[in-house]
Amino acid sequence: MKFFILLIFLIFFNSCNSVKEINNVKVIGKMSDVMWKGDLKGKIATDSLNNKETYGLGPIEFLKGEIVVFEGQTFVSKVIDSVFHQVTKIPSVRAPFFVYSTNSDLKVVEFTLENYSIKEIEEHIDSVYKNYDQPLLIRIDGVFNNMKLHSVNLPEGEQVSSPDEAHQGLTQYDFNNISGSLIGFFSRHHKAVFTHHDSFFHAHFISDDRQVLGHIDELNFNSSKVTLKVSK
Repeated sequence: MKFFILLIFLIFFNSCNSVKEINNVKVIGKMSDVMWKGDLKGKIATDSLNNKETYGLGPIEFLKGEIVVFEGQTFVSKVIDSVFHQVTKIPSVRAPFFVYSTNSDLKVVEFTLENYSIKEIEEHIDSVYKNYDQPLLIRIDGVFNNMKLHSVNLPEGEQVSSPDEAHQGLTQYDFNNISGSLIGFFSRHHKAVFTHHDSFFHAHFISDDRQVLGHIDELNFNSSKVTLKVSK
């Protein structure tokens, strides 16, 4: 009987490990816990993700800004005022929820339209990978015609029990003809975990000059000016 129980345990353990190896996208914490339960403390530090194939995104703990891990380097944005924000490369930062990939094998994927919005990118990925049911890492490099970004900036000491409260201090910024990289994660099964309740896609942006970083609210680009890559 003991041998049988041990055998079942070993089979379960090995199957769990194989699932982790198949899907390179990992998630720490939940967006819904931050928004509805006020769980704002950091659950992961990005210095644990320091290799050149790592990409990741999330908010800074206590909703003090936005994070992009880009090729293993950590960048954060923090609000200065309604016009300016500050982008800094730092050794490590903590996040209350975070989605990332540490083993990215990015492959070029062709576009089918001339122009794309954030919703049309989501629909394109959903169509191309309709038979693939795991999360995907998305990277788009090039020049973007228009982009609206935000950084969260929760006032010190504020409590959070709803998205409206979580977005206190949130500041949006508009940009035109900006060159850089979109880093995003797509999943049909992680609404309110790392995507919003009405989307399969969560994306941040970092400019080539490292002066602009934030959560993408809106964008438009011509597909001839960018390159789309996807990693399973």
